[in-house]
Amino acid sequence: MRDKNSKNKPYKNRTFFDSFRYAYQGVCTVFQEERNMRFHVLTTIVVLLVSLFLSLSISEWLWIFLVCFLVIVMEIWNTVIENTIDMFSPDYHPLAKKIKDMAAAAVLFTSIFSVVVGAIILLPKVLVFFHLY
Repeated sequence: MRDKNSKNKPYKNRTFFDSFRYAYQGVCTVFQEERNMRFHVLTTIVVLLVSLFLSLSISEWLWIFLVCFLVIVMEIWNTVIENTIDMFSPDYHPLAKKIKDMAAAAVLFTSIFSVVVGAIILLPKVLVFFHLY
């Protein structure tokens, strides 16, 4: 039986720091190459800053963090899928288009969900904050 120890696998990260460094490089890559990722990160920052002024409960903070980071994670997965398809199918192929469209749809639905959750939590508090309700 083969030894499953990662020390015997040259392609494995040797240290936790190596794993963290490669993950950080992945974050930098997707941030630099994907306009939508920059939009999602900017939106997350704005939502979190606005939330600081609205006296959210712990559960509301949990939901806000969950939906914000879920959108970012889905955008990363969308990019992974798109890059994988491009690697294996550099020319146009109708099936490659379907796969990319479905990955983008996952981001769209996650984004819609995050807007709904954000509106349910934040909108009433924003209206009260500005004395509009």
